[in-house]
Amino acid sequence: MKVDEAAQVEAAMALFAIAMEESWRPAVLANFVTLAAAARLVMEFPLPDEAEPAPVFHP
Repeated sequence: MKVDEAAQVEAAMALFAIAMEESWRPAVLANFVTLAAAARLVMEFPLPDEAEPAPVFHP
């Protein structure tokens, strides 16, 4: 499925009433594409059904 990143950026800007200078558009779009790729990696990572978050983080 092909995603129209530019349309998603426009929709988010309209939803949150954000004004953006036209000169920023290429950088914002590039950032969005990069973040979407990172999110795709996280969402595609398989987790077993019994996986649960840890109640307390211990480094």
